[in-house]
Parts: sequence; C-alpha cells; structure tokens
Amino acid sequence: MALARDKQAPAPRIVAVSPDDGAAIDLKNPMLAAVLAWAVPGLGHLYQGRIFKGRLFMGAILGTFLAGMWLGGGKVVYASWKPGDTRWAFVCQAGAGLVAMPAVVQSLQLHGVAKQPLFGSQFMAPPLAAGQYVSRSYADRLATSDPDIDAEDFFDRPPLKQFRGEQVSHWQRRLGRWFDIGTLYTMLAGMLNVLVIYDAWAGPLGTPTDADRKARTDPKT
Repeated sequence: MALARDKQAPAPRIVAVSPDDGAAIDLKNPMLAAVLAWAVPGLGHLYQGRIFKGRLFMGAILGTFLAGMWLGGGKVVYASWKPGDTRWAFVCQAGAGLVAMPAVVQSLQLHGVAKQPLFGSQFMAPPLAAGQYVSRSYADRLATSDPDIDAEDFFDRPPLKQFRGEQVSHWQRRLGRWFDIGTLYTMLAGMLNVLVIYDAWAGPLGTPTDADRKARTDPKT
C-alpha cells in the first residue's frame, strides 16, 4: 500500500546574527543577494529586508562613484586591455557594479570591428592611443566636439582614420590633479562595494567577544 507522499519540506533559511543586538538576519538566498549587491550597491540588502543598510550603501557608494566621475570630467572610468595601456584602475571601479559596465561595451566597440564606441558616444570610451585606427565618422565627431582634438590629429587611411596623438595626455593636462582624484573616488567606490557584497553574502562581521577569544585559545574547548 502506497502512503501519501509528504510535501517537500522548504529549504532551511540561512541566517546570520547581528553583532549589534543579537537579532537573527534572514539572508534568504545569499548568492542571489551577493549578485544583486554587485549589480547595484545596496540592492542585495534591500532584497534581504535590511532596508536601512541597503539605502545607506546605495547612497554612499553610488554617490562616491558619481562624485568621482564628476571630479574627473567624466573621463576617469574606462576599460582598456591593450598591451602597454592596461587600465588597472578599472579592476577596482568594476566592483561598483552595472554603473561601470558601459566602459566594457565601449572598449569592445572601439577596439572591435566597429572601430568606434556605441552610437559614437564618448561616454566611458577609452582614450585613443597613437597609431590607433578609428572609423571616419568617429574621427569627424571628435574633431568637431572634443576641445583637445582637431582634424589634423588624424591621418587619412581609407576607409578608416589613424590617430597620431595620445588622448589620455590631453585629459590629464586639461584636468590636472582632478583626473587622479576622480579615479581614486571611483576606485574607492568599487572596493567598498566588495565589502558590501560580502556582507550580503555572509552577514555582518561582528567584533569578537571575550568568550569568543577564550574559546579560540583555550585548548580544553
């Protein structure tokens, strides 16, 4: 005789303990929370119902990232993996999540078959290096809209054009120390979000108590 099959028991929740008041924190799906926390700082905490922390992290990290972009004239977040022109700062900036990902798209477009950023926009596009080939339309756009570049900065190489300067040098000369300060702000935003991601995945880190320290050092425990 077959017995009625019991309903499948729900998966146990993963909880953490708040170091502030000892309350249990339902982490729900920690992996999903971590992914959300990377995509949009604070979103993983909002998913877990940790509203105050979520809003705090979202405002602080995105605010720091956008402040860095503003200080750096919109030029400090870009991705480049070309030999001799690797933008290591972007490794940290990418920690801020989707807000930094247009830089990846722009780099792939500019260095790929298109030879120009998406829609010809300079937003988060990497700087041109000496000898780099770009589409004629992008070269013409730069010559008319970029204050540091004119038509004489390109060699005509049909069907493309070849840049003969160093665009990042133009940016650094025009922005001065603000280029480095803006880069630092955006890097800090990304690195801080790594801690936020960990907090969403594993819960808050608390200061160990005297009992915790004794348990770790007492050989009898």
